[in-house]
Amino acid sequence: MIKVIDNFLTKSYHKELLSILDNADFPWHYNRNISDNEKDDASPYSFGFSHIFFDAFKGGQRDTWYASFVKPMLYQIMDTVGANWIIRARADMTVATPNNFEHGAHVDFSFSNISTVFYVNESDGDTIFFDKEPIVEVVNGEKIVQPFDKNELNVVDRVSPKANRLVIFPGNIAHTGCSPKNYKNRILINSNYEMEGDNA
Repeated sequence: MIKVIDNFLTKSYHKELLSILDNADFPWHYNRNISDNEKDDASPYSFGFSHIFFDAFKGGQRDTWYASFVKPMLYQIMDTVGANWIIRARADMTVATPNNFEHGAHVDFSFSNISTVFYVNESDGDTIFFDKEPIVEVVNGEKIVQPFDKNELNVVDRVSPKANRLVIFPGNIAHTGCSPKNYKNRILINSNYEMEGDNA
């Protein structure tokens, strides 16, 4: 169900990727709630930063040098998971909090997909996986994913960050990440993929 691959990228490619993303010149974009920017969260630690490389629902690959640089990585992941299409790929960064703040449980997409987390830098703040899939209701013709009740979630696995580590898991299971406590930041690339025949 959850697969971990260490040393996923070549040493030189990973080193360059790290130097690009952990750099003052990289264009990070603020999210008031890194798990779901559409929802407010009372905690002052729920924020984070992101950068979209690819979004199939919003024009595909971004026309930037950064998106072109990560494209070979995304194809390598796509081949590794046996998928046919990239749905979305984005970089995420959270910063140090007093006690590994746990962000809200969520799914990237409510439909069947393969999700991956690639840890770019050495950090702490686990990725946590739960035993629930989303409840989707149709309201006025629109699919609405109901929020998860934290009291009803049971942890089934957790993975600690390690530079150049890839985590593969079903994208429609509840999961979340924790902000770092012992490092300044936690940088990852989250990408989602679809196989032919899914959601047909």
